[in-house]
Formats: sequence, C-alpha cells, structure tokens
Amino acid sequence: MPTGKVGVDVEAEELVRELVATLHPLRHVDLDMVGATLGLAIPSEHPEPSQVENAESLSKRQRLDQAFLATPPSQYDSVCARFLERGGLSPELRSRVEDLLWSREDWPPITARIRREVAEALDACGEIWLEGDGLMALVKRYWVLPSSNWSFDWTDPYEPVVRHMIRNPGDWTTVQFFKEIGALDGGGRRFVLFLEGLLSSSVNPDEARQRKLAAAILPILNRAGLQVIESGTVDGYPDFAVVTVGTRPRPTQLILFAGQHGKPELRVSDVLDQSIEVLTGEDKVLAYDVPVGQGGLTWHDLESWWSHRREIPAGQAKGDLWRRLVQACTNASPAQRAFLTTYYEYAKDRDPLYALLPEVWLHWDPVARRQRGEDAYLNQRIDFLMLLPGLRRVVLEVDGEQHYATADHQPSPRIYSETTRGDRDLRLSGYEVYRFSGYELTKGRITDTVSEFFDRLLRR
Repeated sequence: MPTGKVGVDVEAEELVRELVATLHPLRHVDLDMVGATLGLAIPSEHPEPSQVENAESLSKRQRLDQAFLATPPSQYDSVCARFLERGGLSPELRSRVEDLLWSREDWPPITARIRREVAEALDACGEIWLEGDGLMALVKRYWVLPSSNWSFDWTDPYEPVVRHMIRNPGDWTTVQFFKEIGALDGGGRRFVLFLEGLLSSSVNPDEARQRKLAAAILPILNRAGLQVIESGTVDGYPDFAVVTVGTRPRPTQLILFAGQHGKPELRVSDVLDQSIEVLTGEDKVLAYDVPVGQGGLTWHDLESWWSHRREIPAGQAKGDLWRRLVQACTNASPAQRAFLTTYYEYAKDRDPLYALLPEVWLHWDPVARRQRGEDAYLNQRIDFLMLLPGLRRVVLEVDGEQHYATADHQPSPRIYSETTRGDRDLRLSGYEVYRFSGYELTKGRITDTVSEFFDRLLRR
C-alpha cells in the first residue's frame, strides 16, 4: 500500500517497495552487506535497546519494511538505478524500472506514424537482420512478451518471433514485427535503443548493410528531432547511435580542464591518428584522456582516472582532485568557485553524479593572437563543461564584466556581440550553452538558481 506521503510519485514509490521486497530471499548477513550498495538504510537484525522500545530481533520482512519506510522520496530514482546496476531483476520488473527512469529524460516524442514509417523504410532494405541469435537477444533485452499476447498457446512467448522472423523470413513485415513485440507504442527511449541494436554488428555484421539501414531511417527520425550518428566502432564495425539533433557525432577523446594561468603547450605526435600530446604539466592543466561514451562523464569516472594516474588510493584521489578543481575556480573568479561548490553540494547524493569540469580548453590555436586575429579566439576556454548521456555536451558560462565591458568597465557592444556570436558557433557545433549572471549567483540566490537549473537539465 502507498505510504500516503505528500507529493510522492506513487509509481516510483510502488516500484521501490517491490524492489526492496526482492531482497527477502537473502540471508540476514547478506542484507547487512547489500544495504549500502543499494542506498538503503537496512536496520540491524539485532537493534540496540536505545534505538527501539522492544529490542527483540527483527525478521527479514521487518528489516526490509523499515528500510523502505526510511527511504525518502527524493532517493527513489537513485535506489531504482542502483537495483538496475546490481542486476538480477525479472524482465518485467527491470522493464518497469527502466521506463520510470527513462521517463525522467526530456526525450523527443516518437509517434506511432514515425515508428511505422521507420519500419517501412527498413522493410524496403530487405531483411533487417543477418544474425538471428543477435536479433532474438535484442528483442528479449528490450521487449517483455507475456504469453497472453499471442493467439497460440506457446510455452515460450518469444517462439512466434523465432517462427515468423527467423525460421520463415518474410512471414511478417517489419511493421507487423514492431507491432507484435510492442515497438509501435513502447517508450521512446526503449524504441531508440532497440533501433540502435538493429543497426549494430550483433544483429547486422556487415558494414555496408549497417550504413544502408542507417541511411534509410535517418530522414524519418529527423522529423522527430533525432539523428543517426556514427559514434565509434565495435569489433571493427561502425557503432551507430540515435541522438537528438545537434548532438556531437563522436565521443569526447581528450579534455583539458582545471587550467591555471597561460595556454597549455600541445604537440601533434601522430598526424594520421590525430594523436595530441600534452606538454604542459599537471600543475597547469589536467588532461582527461579516457574516451567518454554514451553514458556521460561522472565524478566516479574522474576519481578512478585520477587515482590510477597518480597511483594513489581512491579516497585520497577524491580529496586531491577536489582541491585541484576548487583552486582552478578560485583563480578564475569567486562566482565560479561558488557555482562549482554549490553544484556538488546539490548533486552529492545523486547517482550517478555527473562531473562539472571547470576552466576547460575548447579551442586551441598555436598561432599568436596578433597574427590570427581576435575572432579566432572566441570561446577558447569555457567556464564549465558537462558531458551527459547520449553524447550531450553542455557548456555553462558565468558572466562577468569581461563578457560585455572593456577593461576600464565601459559597456562595449563589440564585446557583447563577440560573446553572443561565440554562443551561436557553439550551438551550431552541437553544444548546449547556458549563461548565468553574477547577480543570480550571489549569496541568498545561488542555491535556488543552481537547484532549479540542474533539476531541469538532469531530467532531460
């Protein structure tokens, strides 16, 4: 039964209740270990007399009930995400949890018409699969098919898909196939991930065929605000992703951030491979050289990278890296430092916690400013960068006087026009750009400003 808490998302509440209940088969000692991993405050089997009036041992049911009741609604999504990461859920429960979490994203709606036209475009290319096992694994991963969906009393609800798509290709059109598995009306994010699977080498291990299918559905998806991009390779085959229009087509390969004073020194060590060597030491700039893929860049990723790079324990790396980021912001401006610390205070209990990188070099030109001209240096270094799931690149700027006035504090239309033109260039290159005024980040306003903004940004 719902708890009756005011403002609670009833669907999320019921899911968390069911997830917690799945832990009942575990032993008491296992519950002691799993609680922290899942973000649950599971009480001890033997509570202290000072904690409860009756200090008798608690049953597993009582322990789990208390853990659920102690979970604040603000943590429901985080708990759901941790259960997903832990695995072991039934397909039906896993699907419901995924749909809940994906519903938080601001994903463009994909109408039934778009889905039908995508299916028809795929049909026009011939068979949509080369590996039957890959197709069935994809269907089972994203679509739960209860036996009641079928007119035949099959023991395995996926048997009709095997019969009509694998054993007897051509029995079903792709539209019929989509209809039978639920792809015509399922969640938009689930549909997109399913399409990515169809374009993958697991289902179609033939590059020419992958590209043909991707090209066929691209103009249709464009009408829904989506595009098909080549995001990398898997086992030598191209890897395709369906993302919102404007998203950068490649994963981030190198990030120069937390810059101190002066431009970093770089060298192209291999022109053919576009390999860049950073000559400036870590006292001046940090170089994150791990490719950032579809999942985005989290604080945990940064910690792990810094721990490995410096060969220090994770706990030490966390504090060491944090001090380095704060110092970079302190050197830049008090407003940037306040923005950084307020964001991490806001997001510290979120899972995942996406990294906010300060002082990031976005444009680097080896030729001197006087030779190249001012226009070549628009947005050479940005205040903050976030890399979010789906290859989203988010630029955050804290506007000081330098964005609209001269060094002697005189308003300058020229400087302001350069700022706005730089923003346009970034947006046209696939970046999301958001600006904050110094007034919004003053004491008494900054907490609300940061909370309201990131509540909306991270739901997308």
